[in-house]
Amino acid sequence: MRNNGLFLHLAAALWLLPIIMGPSLNAQLSGSSRRAIDDPLGKQKSRVIEVRDPYAVRGTDVYLELMTRMLNTGICELSGYTDPNVAWRTYLHQDDVIALKFNRIASREFGTNKAMAGVLLDILYGIGFSPDQFLIVGLDQLPEQAAGTRKFTYGWQREQADFGSGSDHLATWVSEVTAIVNIPTFMDDNVTGLRGAMANVTWPLMKSPARPQHFLACGDPFIPEVYALAEIQGKIRLTIANGLHVLYYGGPIVDKRFAAERQAVVFCDDPVAMDRIGLEMIRNFRRTLIMPEGVDPKINAGYLLTAEAMGIGYQDFNLIDYRWIRPDKLK
Repeated sequence: MRNNGLFLHLAAALWLLPIIMGPSLNAQLSGSSRRAIDDPLGKQKSRVIEVRDPYAVRGTDVYLELMTRMLNTGICELSGYTDPNVAWRTYLHQDDVIALKFNRIASREFGTNKAMAGVLLDILYGIGFSPDQFLIVGLDQLPEQAAGTRKFTYGWQREQADFGSGSDHLATWVSEVTAIVNIPTFMDDNVTGLRGAMANVTWPLMKSPARPQHFLACGDPFIPEVYALAEIQGKIRLTIANGLHVLYYGGPIVDKRFAAERQAVVFCDDPVAMDRIGLEMIRNFRRTLIMPEGVDPKINAGYLLTAEAMGIGYQDFNLIDYRWIRPDKLK
């Protein structure tokens, strides 16, 4: 009887392992990534690279040297190049004016975006970019490395942009840059289900996003339609999620009781795949961590299906090549 009890405990532990480890399900258990069975959008499988280290952050204190290695490891893994200098220049060009777009709510509440911005600027300065090529959006407090960067000016473009189900004025800064590095944070959201990569460059970039039709429809199709605008999607070169903390309940209002340390940065050039991975992270935390009594742990983000149907990217796990790695000590 004692051996039977031990067997049951081991079986239960193995069953819980994929939930505890994260969203990769079979990929993390087998040590290999999921593979697509076909390619309906005529694209390669979307790669999502999560670089994770248990010592990346403590509270709001970011281990800066480790963050440097995490960022360089992620860009090399995503690009396929072993040299970080070459890897970064695969996505960013010498004559670019580059916006680093952070999540303002996460910047204020979690306090790690400032450090991440400083490390990223140090990396890019080190390969030949200059401060006047950067515009930082979504940070109330700038790192010292931001000295000499372009001044953010609040305002809206004169002409409205037609995004299909409506029209609105885009933020002025969008027209000032040639490239955008989208740096979201994964957060639960009481309207859209998820505030991730796509929401980070749609809601905040519109003058009047809080219209009843957008809220009643949970941001669908508003989020994918706005993202698909040429002035937005056409300028986004890279998405790097700050996954040091994940808000799994109550967003966009941040209650730190419902924030988990993921200790990660996540790289992808497909925002739909990125958001699907973020959604799975939140689902896993909601199943395994403290939640208010009586709250349904289930969460959905319907706009992802619309985004996939529009050809923006993949939300189907069969079409996402996801894996997580540790940072390379040499980078």
